[in-house]
Amino acid sequence: MRIQLLTHSFGSEISPPQRRWSTFIESFLENGADVDVVAPNRKQGNAWTPFSDAVLAKVSGKFALYSFAFRFKALRWYSKILVQFLMIIFMIPCALRAPKPDLLIVTVPALPTLVAGYVVSKMRSVPMIVEMRDAWPELLEESGIIRWKAVERMAVHSIRHMQNSASKVIAVTPGHAEKLFARGCKDIDVVTNGYRFKKFKKSKSRSYSNSRRLRVLYLGNLGESQGLQKVLDIAAVSKNWMDLRIVGSGSTLPLLRKRANELGLGDIFNPPVKGEEVLAWYDWADSCIVSLREDWESFEYTVPSKLFELAGYGCHITGLVTGEARGLIENYGLGSVYSGDVLSIAQAWSADAPRIAGWQPNPRVLSEFKNRFDLERLGHEYFNLLRLHQQQIEGRES
Repeated sequence: MRIQLLTHSFGSEISPPQRRWSTFIESFLENGADVDVVAPNRKQGNAWTPFSDAVLAKVSGKFALYSFAFRFKALRWYSKILVQFLMIIFMIPCALRAPKPDLLIVTVPALPTLVAGYVVSKMRSVPMIVEMRDAWPELLEESGIIRWKAVERMAVHSIRHMQNSASKVIAVTPGHAEKLFARGCKDIDVVTNGYRFKKFKKSKSRSYSNSRRLRVLYLGNLGESQGLQKVLDIAAVSKNWMDLRIVGSGSTLPLLRKRANELGLGDIFNPPVKGEEVLAWYDWADSCIVSLREDWESFEYTVPSKLFELAGYGCHITGLVTGEARGLIENYGLGSVYSGDVLSIAQAWSADAPRIAGWQPNPRVLSEFKNRFDLERLGHEYFNLLRLHQQQIEGRES
């Protein structure tokens, strides 16, 4: 079986799609599939590969990366959309240079990859499998990123048409799979997000401070989806017991800095970090925030990838989330979940602070969680779905 993957993120930057797909591809290679990845190269120099020679020597499948230089940047919303869709011009010919696959996989949230995949699928007459990592097109309607309603309606209709034309759709949550089925997608499976837990060589250290203030960390993307202004408002009324730190970058950072200054929160922002520095921040924190804004309905069936990383390392999670993400935290005892207005959350969180400071994960439940959401296991599950799908296609054609 030859598989071609179209993705907007495959290194050398570290991202959730890159972590997910480098693990899955290794599983596919172990099962004998050949995999060609088409992705932009946003760095100078040679294309990056996640696989060492030692890894490639012990698998039976062959791997190739077809990358194209793409270093355009934009600041305003309309220029970001333009730059995103400019990527299609580069991605389609790059995909056509690769050998013709048996199955073409397109992983979204980046909508240009969906458009490119649709075009390549039609040009080469190959089945397209669409992996929906985020709840598109619902997020398009809820975010209001497209200011003209006529254009938004056209975009939503186009996305649904491409989803419905796919030979299979992969969702990452059961709730989103149900929505997709209701919208006309007929062949849907769920392969959840997760983490490659064996990458952790140690678990979270419990270094308690003499301070009475609870050390709270948000580490990740600072975008519209996270609703972090509410976190700042909570911290502002909790200065006597909370020590908040925010680590990362994103489109809302300037507004968040301005709001933090207005609230007198001081210097709580820190630049993005990688590797061991990430773990050092996790070790510092008594609790780590996973947050999604409450006013977007699609977040009822969205689970942030960060949740799996934090849980796997043994961090206490403070969830400002609803729906399926809330259910995971509660069902596996991963931490605390709060909802409501700023004052009610601050009051409930303050009451829980002594318990959170001494919190330890339940080893049995954590082991069950890791087994269920281990990306290596999910990769083999994914491959079995693809192999069965290919057999069904061949059966219909014979």
